[in-house]
Amino acid sequence: MFRSSFLFLSLFLTFSVQGARFTFESAVQHALSHNPDLAAARFSIVEAQGRLIQSGRWSNPELESDWKPNVRGTEFTFGIGFVQKFPLTNRLRLEKAVSQAEITVAEAEVRAAEVKLATAVRTAGVKLLSLQESKALQEQQRASSQELAAVAAKIAERGEGSEWEAAQFELEAQQHALELLQLDAERAALEGAVRALLGVADSKSVEFTGRLPAVTEPDSGRPELAGRPDYQAAHARIEAAQQGLALAKAQRWEDASVGLGMEWEHNDDAGVGLEKERMVGVRFSLPLPFWNKNEGKIAESEATVSRVEKEAEALAAKVRAEASAALGEMKAARRILKEISNTLLPKAQEIEAKMVGFYKQAQPGTPLAEVLRAGEKRQALELAHLSALRDYHLARIRLQAALGH
Repeated sequence: MFRSSFLFLSLFLTFSVQGARFTFESAVQHALSHNPDLAAARFSIVEAQGRLIQSGRWSNPELESDWKPNVRGTEFTFGIGFVQKFPLTNRLRLEKAVSQAEITVAEAEVRAAEVKLATAVRTAGVKLLSLQESKALQEQQRASSQELAAVAAKIAERGEGSEWEAAQFELEAQQHALELLQLDAERAALEGAVRALLGVADSKSVEFTGRLPAVTEPDSGRPELAGRPDYQAAHARIEAAQQGLALAKAQRWEDASVGLGMEWEHNDDAGVGLEKERMVGVRFSLPLPFWNKNEGKIAESEATVSRVEKEAEALAAKVRAEASAALGEMKAARRILKEISNTLLPKAQEIEAKMVGFYKQAQPGTPLAEVLRAGEKRQALELAHLSALRDYHLARIRLQAALGH
């Protein structure tokens, strides 16, 4: 029993220390379920649903009464009545239509926020994997420099070289160690942003598994605007603005009032005595649009319609431009990767291997500077390859988002 509890505690502590490990898709699903900003955005749908419930309702009826006593006698008049306001236009139906359109807007905006969050998570994942691979390259280069430092020290012991060459390689290894620390600092900053996206506690580290995949032929399809949630939200705003304009025009006429009342009168008629009378009446009130025709609200609503229509047009142009730019970046990165992988990097690796081999064999005519230069060129090409691969996948993510996939 004690051993089982100890094993469970050990596993729990191990998981807590190691933090959370994600693939791209599991990270996206976790973010959609745990991101606090997205959770708050979803309440906008509930708010819009509440406005729909409240909209389109009649005004409550009013109960009226009056008491008019004669201060010099027993005469008085008492009346009671009900008044109900009702719209002269289709205002109530338009209020419902506006609220329904606002629900559509809220739902589309939440879906757009989900897509934006997923894109941000995938982008952060690519950057984290790129940092991990860049760190692996730096560690390999540091190990290589340390190995060459050891070789240079042995050559110096044999009297075939100088101690400063070993010190030079050792300095290069320390420089790589410094670059590793800089990468760790960059990763810490990026990891903090990723934790906020995923809704992970600050006490846990975040790690993406796997490696950056190989490049493929870019998809040159046109953006599917109709399938993009932000474009759907833009058109829903147009619908809501148009319904709001119709509502503003309908509100030029205020509600009319119809009332039903009854009065009791007690009058003291000379020679007859106290007389009691009952009367029933109907009252009708119609506000006339003389001074307030709701012109300001109508003008505002017309401007709102024009604004959201222009915003939808601007969004469509922006999406097409983003897709075109992302596709261009992918093609350029693919050409760079092809050139580095097929030509430059193999040649640099071959030259470095020969120079290092000559140096380890202490062959004359192999100066230290040439060995260092060959290593620097190979390392620069490896980092350029990794940078191009990262840029390719970042552009691919933007392209997929633009295409509405």
